[in-house]
Amino acid sequence: MKTSRILFLIIFLAFVLMIGDSSAQWENISTGLGNRPVFSLYNNVNYIYAGSSNHGIYLSSNNGTNWSPAGVNYFNITYAMTEFGGYLYAACELGVWRTSNNGAYWSYTSLNNTTMYSLASNQSRVFVGSHNSGLFYSSGGTGWFISSLSATSVKALAIDGNFLVAGCGNAAGVYISTNNGNNWSSTTLNNKTVYSLAMNGDNIYAGTGSGVYYSTDRGTTWTHSSLNNELVYALAVDGSSVFAGTELHGIYISDNGGISWIQRNEGLGNITIHSLRVVNNFIFAGASANGVYRRQIGDLVGLSSSSSQIPNEISLSQNFPNPFNPTTTIKFGLNKQGAVNISIYDVTGKRVEELLNDEMKAGTYEVNWNASNYSSGTYFYTITAEDFRETKKMLLIK
Repeated sequence: MKTSRILFLIIFLAFVLMIGDSSAQWENISTGLGNRPVFSLYNNVNYIYAGSSNHGIYLSSNNGTNWSPAGVNYFNITYAMTEFGGYLYAACELGVWRTSNNGAYWSYTSLNNTTMYSLASNQSRVFVGSHNSGLFYSSGGTGWFISSLSATSVKALAIDGNFLVAGCGNAAGVYISTNNGNNWSSTTLNNKTVYSLAMNGDNIYAGTGSGVYYSTDRGTTWTHSSLNNELVYALAVDGSSVFAGTELHGIYISDNGGISWIQRNEGLGNITIHSLRVVNNFIFAGASANGVYRRQIGDLVGLSSSSSQIPNEISLSQNFPNPFNPTTTIKFGLNKQGAVNISIYDVTGKRVEELLNDEMKAGTYEVNWNASNYSSGTYFYTITAEDFRETKKMLLIK
């Protein structure tokens, strides 16, 4: 019996060593778009739109696999897009344009003499934030009115019905309106330049020059997250998962509502990310070069930092709970930065899932495995970090 167990272990480790290093990573999807910088992303039921620099807007009808120009190039940089009253609006360096036929024909609105940074819309109004002239709104998209917002530079907007959030430049911070933009009030986040916003229910996220701030009470109070030393140009949210696009350091992800963050740049590199958009279970990223990248959200969620304290050695803990059904958590520690792989194997030694394959900083982490698609039985999980390798057993009971 002892001999058979040793033979099984040898066979299992052989399988582990023979399996290649292929892993999920960011995929560049810029066919037809080229290597142009992409400053904004937007989608509706038919298309994904990418606003480029000096080459207009591109659209894709096949989830980003191929792109084509959305009409004639009228724009320098397209900073934001939204839809209102049957039109697609584009906020650009030279004002606001709109189209009712996916870009076959664009018309210039009366806002045509200044740089426009941000757009948002609800059932009754479309809002546009300018570089230095304040916030404008329109009920029809042709005649525009200046709002009562005192900040002159509005770099980001988020909207939920008649509740609006404005992220402002010149260290003016965040303002909120509860009555469709008629009145505005400043928040306690009032001394930062805000480049990006994302909102999900009562949770609001603000990207600044010093990282991400978050509020769980619709802007009443704000907390500086652990992502506190990056310039954050873009934010997107999907449930409790938050995605942050930074200057020169790619993308960070939080799986717990913005409390802790992990950099996830495999296949992407340390580049600047100007825009993010969640579409069809993918996260799309508009980059400073090479156009658009995408990645399945399922490849990114489930990993969180449980402690910033650096352990003395690499470690792999027993999963908890164990036995489990259908989810379990695997905790591991790294004493220095390096490449880390965590994979799941069945009793034959076949790798059934790769939970992590990334360059990680020193610290203590937790990664979740959802085994809802697998049958009951014994599974093994292995951590590989440089010359360290350890395997533990777990039991799935359904």
